[in-house]
Amino acid sequence: MNDRATSFLDRFRRADADDALLDLMGEEHEGLFAAMTAAPAALLAAADAAVIDAGPPADPHIDSFASACCDRDGRVIAADTRFLDWLGSADPLAAVLRGVNGDRPSVAALTDDRTGRPVAIAAAPIALARVWPLAPAVRAAIDADPTLVAVLAFRPAAGAWDQAARAFGLGPQESRLAAALAQHGDLQTAASTTHIAYQTARKLVASAMRKTGAARQTDLVRRILAAAAGDVRRPDGNLRLFAEVFGLSRRQAALAQAITDGATREAAALALGVSAATAKAEMKQVFAACGVANAVDLARIAAEVDALAGLASACSIDIGGHTAGMECEPLRLVARRRGPGFIAVADHGPATARPLLMFHPAVGGRHQPRRLVAALQAAGWRPIGFDRPGFGLTDMVSGPDPSAEAAADVGDILDALGIDAVTLFGRTASAATLATAAAHPGRVIGGMLVAPATPVHLDRRLSGMMGRGKTLFFGNAALAAAFARILSRRTSSEQIARMQRRSVAGSAIDEAAIDDPDTRADIVRASRQAALGMAGFLAEMQAAGRGVAIPCLGDGRGWTIIAGALDPLYDFDGSAGYWHETLPGVRIVRLGDAGRWPHLTHVDTVVAALG
Repeated sequence: MNDRATSFLDRFRRADADDALLDLMGEEHEGLFAAMTAAPAALLAAADAAVIDAGPPADPHIDSFASACCDRDGRVIAADTRFLDWLGSADPLAAVLRGVNGDRPSVAALTDDRTGRPVAIAAAPIALARVWPLAPAVRAAIDADPTLVAVLAFRPAAGAWDQAARAFGLGPQESRLAAALAQHGDLQTAASTTHIAYQTARKLVASAMRKTGAARQTDLVRRILAAAAGDVRRPDGNLRLFAEVFGLSRRQAALAQAITDGATREAAALALGVSAATAKAEMKQVFAACGVANAVDLARIAAEVDALAGLASACSIDIGGHTAGMECEPLRLVARRRGPGFIAVADHGPATARPLLMFHPAVGGRHQPRRLVAALQAAGWRPIGFDRPGFGLTDMVSGPDPSAEAAADVGDILDALGIDAVTLFGRTASAATLATAAAHPGRVIGGMLVAPATPVHLDRRLSGMMGRGKTLFFGNAALAAAFARILSRRTSSEQIARMQRRSVAGSAIDEAAIDDPDTRADIVRASRQAALGMAGFLAEMQAAGRGVAIPCLGDGRGWTIIAGALDPLYDFDGSAGYWHETLPGVRIVRLGDAGRWPHLTHVDTVVAALG
């Protein structure tokens, strides 16, 4: 092992603070490369040790959470109206505080809401809860007395519920019925409280299940509650947590999760290798322990635990993602037809304009720069962003070629939105963009690649932070997985902004772009979506490293490539011939004063070239 590798590993092991570790990776990229080359096993061990017990970042809907604060005896000092309306006096909260310490929040269950049904509660001292979506009165009380404990309940208000219903395309009656079903846990009661005839309610709930891709009512409740929570990922350790909260065995918790995710009791028993009789007996114990009467109500309390645990374990929480001009993201969750899960889509409209399907980069998500969206709409386009498999809110699909999986998802998106023909817009994501064009030749009518990534076999620009990062993620699957976990579980908005700026170091025009507050907010928002689902990022990086081929189109005359001459990450000149072969007849526009992000720095030029 050489001196540089040894020095980097020593510093890496000492940099156990979040900021220090990620900043070290950005600043000492040559040391990282030296360790990768000379001591990959030692680097892997250090990276595995650096993975902290945290979840990915969370960007919750503010009005999905009700809050309060209490003293150490559980006496409520301040609370928002929804917290008190839902939980009543909420005494005693002392049971929730038993697991609270200075190191981590706790998630527990109460059984004394106004209806006597169990509810999930998260609690933490203010040092940990300051980033939570707390009501102003609660935040003021805690600021006045730092010894108080913050308490959070998952209680979607009408606005958050309406957004979740719109995301799945539910009609007003379907939405009201689903909300009542989640609230009461029983379809007959839900129908009665919403003044809908029971037979009509059965038809409405069946329609809602089709739209959400839910197999059963349990799955419907859990999915729509998850959508109401916002960009909050179910934590990896949710089985262990659910078992701890309700005093269940690991098998009982797994059985409960399978059933609330839509499996029948028989299918869940088969998956867990137990008999149907055993599963029936175990579920009776689960219902009793959780204080619920049926599987639908169990799905509701499981969704509450998921949402609160996702916040409690998140390495970073940003409640600004649903404010400051971004709160009206037109999210649509499309049920995947070829398998389980759904696809997150942001359809900016208008519906009568020319549809433009936009592919995000490897460190991005469905969120698109707002200035670019506005310029496209002004030019007559309908911008539509989406999360590829394993990114953001889109469920992962395993397969040897993630670009082919993304192309399959596009078929579901176009059908769900009623789009017959579409133009594609790929920002660096050339593999997924062209795979989609090849898979849907009758529906794709050309498109644009902006700053396309150079294929690995032609890529010679491997220096600097991003160049060394490419070497890491392309060349060693185990190391790549370990560092992907670090990036997902240690990132914050501030760290994302710093690392994105370092990624374009030397390109003055790109550095100026990210120094603009609105542009930086757009970059950070999209990058947080990527960090929420690192499985997709890792799969795409490893596929590129394996040399998975990018499809060649027989006719590229409907395509344009925009490339910046000052791109600090890729040398387009070395791959221009490749693109002419891949897209025969393609029009290539070289921007002499553009760098890595022409879609940010040359918006009008990009939009005009697209037209």
